[in-house]
Amino acid sequence: MFVRFLSSGIISTPGKDVSESLLADKFDEYGYTFIAPRMYCRDLKPPDKETNNTEYLMDFNNYIDIKTPNNPMCNVELVNRLLLDAGITSDLIKIWKQNELQPGVIARFVATDGGITRVFPKSAGLDWKEEAETYESSFYKRSLDNDLYIFKATLCNESDNDVLVSRAVSLEIKGHTLKPAVVGVKLDIYAWMESFINITYRMNCKDEICGCKKDDPYINCVLLDDGGFLIMSNQEDYVDQIGCFFGAIDPDLMRTLVNSSLFTAKSTYDYQSVCEPKRESKAAAGLRSIYVPTIADILNLGWWATAAAWSIVQQLLVSITFPNLLDAAETDDKVSDAMTKEVCITEQTQYFFENKESSFGGSFECANFTRQYLAEKVPNTNLVFIISDRQEGNSQSCGLGKLRQDEQPSDGPDPCEIALRPRYRKAPSVCFDKTEHEEDPDCGGVSSLIPSLWLMVVIQVVLLWVITDSRIAPGKSLLP
Repeated sequence: MFVRFLSSGIISTPGKDVSESLLADKFDEYGYTFIAPRMYCRDLKPPDKETNNTEYLMDFNNYIDIKTPNNPMCNVELVNRLLLDAGITSDLIKIWKQNELQPGVIARFVATDGGITRVFPKSAGLDWKEEAETYESSFYKRSLDNDLYIFKATLCNESDNDVLVSRAVSLEIKGHTLKPAVVGVKLDIYAWMESFINITYRMNCKDEICGCKKDDPYINCVLLDDGGFLIMSNQEDYVDQIGCFFGAIDPDLMRTLVNSSLFTAKSTYDYQSVCEPKRESKAAAGLRSIYVPTIADILNLGWWATAAAWSIVQQLLVSITFPNLLDAAETDDKVSDAMTKEVCITEQTQYFFENKESSFGGSFECANFTRQYLAEKVPNTNLVFIISDRQEGNSQSCGLGKLRQDEQPSDGPDPCEIALRPRYRKAPSVCFDKTEHEEDPDCGGVSSLIPSLWLMVVIQVVLLWVITDSRIAPGKSLLP
């Protein structure tokens, strides 16, 4: 529909209607709208991830209304692309409003290269969990990289389990393929589970296996994506685990799928990661490293002057060396949390389809129990359908533990194995050119603190007094 819509020539010119479609009070009419947090104008800073995107959208609207998109402070190309996509998607929403949602579909959405994301209806956008920056959104990047229908579930153990189905819009213009947008739908889990079971189960069947019956005590039916994450199952107790890695749900079957070359595993190491420090025994107390003044020192007026002078000097040095240290301590608690961690090596294992074969099958035995399985890749999607014997007692019978996909601390790869396969850094074939559009006025900037002249005079006087006091005879007192 989106391709026909673009090719029909119905493209709005950025104007009043486009600006109205970006207003927060128009979300009921044009869908819940997000804009990518980009540097559209130099005096309109993009928000951080903690800031509500609607607030940034309102700031952008107010800025454009006052200063116009052609303001010299703005990147005209970025702003015009955003407004153009806003006009196209607003007209697309009008077409969607004329057609009711199909059964099992919660919402429709569109995300564009210009940075517009619209979710219709508005109620579905209130709990939208994807990134506002389209090029940081998982479904958007995966849809651009594959000419398939991409199924993506929410993160494991989320309160609301959702499945997004998306596909990139492809346009052929003068022999070049462009992908200006990604469109998709959000599925209702339980409605789709019912459809999944109806499609895979044969009614009035008298065979031993008649397909996927809901909560079948003997047969497991699952849909996995190309990363090995659970998308759908015929088991009710699996529904809460949609979006979880299948190696943690049924590790025996997942290992067999890897060994049969349906999936392959690739481990990557992060040598600059941070981890929680290892707990060490604190049975023995360490030696004191802080000087504790004696009573004689406290009664000595010169000692107080020396301590005060050194305190001021230390604060001055810290302020000059780290001018933003105190502000950061007050405004950013995450920095202090990061400082408590230590550098470590972490390992993450990614799983993906190893080859283009579509059918797999076989059996494996664990604890004197043989399980059979059949796997078939679903055409034009990133899914694989697997039917297998259910785990005996719903437990990990092989006893090899769960497969891990998420990042975890590691000792790193075996250096002896790495030495057998040396890798060399390859130089670029051509030099990178500097573009005239590159703007880096903030690069190389420094900040400094200019101390007060009176403060420096006072410090010098105090230090002079301390030095003079130290020359007084030991038996002579300053007090009358």
